Amino acid sequence: MPDNNNVNFLIVGAGRGGTSLMAGLLDYHPKLEVGFELFSVAYLMGKELPYQGDGMFHQRATAFISACKQMAGNHPNSLWGNKITTEQLFGLEDHNAANPGQTINVLDTFFNDYLKNTKIIFILRDGRTCVNSKVRRTGQPMEMACKRWKYSVECYQFFSNHHANNLCVRFETLLHQPQAVLMEICQFLGVQYEQTMLDGVGNKKLSPEYINEKIDTSKTKQIELPDEFFSMIEDDLKYCGYI
Repeated sequence: MPDNNNVNFLIVGAGRGGTSLMAGLLDYHPKLEVGFELFSVAYLMGKELPYQGDGMFHQRATAFISACKQMAGNHPNSLWGNKITTEQLFGLEDHNAANPGQTINVLDTFFNDYLKNTKIIFILRDGRTCVNSKVRRTGQPMEMACKRWKYSVECYQFFSNHHANNLCVRFETLLHQPQAVLMEICQFLGVQYEQTMLDGVGNKKLSPEYINEKIDTSKTKQIELPDEFFSMIEDDLKYCGYI
């Protein structure tokens, strides 16, 4: 049975990295309830919180977790989770920028201390297609898009090496082998796989631009970046096994 009033799982990945698709699919499971970036901008990024100096990290982390737990309590018969992007998660790093003499390991403290009982589903996407999508869809400069994807790899490294309660999946595998990936995730979460999850591509919680009748495998088409920007992410692409 789910632990009522608890954050059972988080879906984490880069913006334009597949978190929305993952959330839409999992949310269509009858025993799962997924929030779509609830409280992350307000609290992780601090948009609705006053500046608290050396208490910034604690204030943001506890506000986010408290709000998530309250939302989870509204769904006592489901495992409740939330999906966040690594860009939103990076908001917690503001603490270190504002307090250079009191730095903390943000990822370790947040996930291994504050959320130690929460399962993490991390989704990784090829940096070339992810960066291209960021630029095309959000208009952000390519250099910034590269830096943001590189932080998602930093998160991927953390979960792979320093977190015991996670499952890392690839966006490309999800698109081409959705049933196999979803079965793996269901086993990780402790629920039975349901075929209806595949219909989550039409989940009305998704932004209209993401809603589809079927999974769009064309999103895995390889993209080449200009040499200047490819060189920025080349080492991370190698680390992740994309080149």
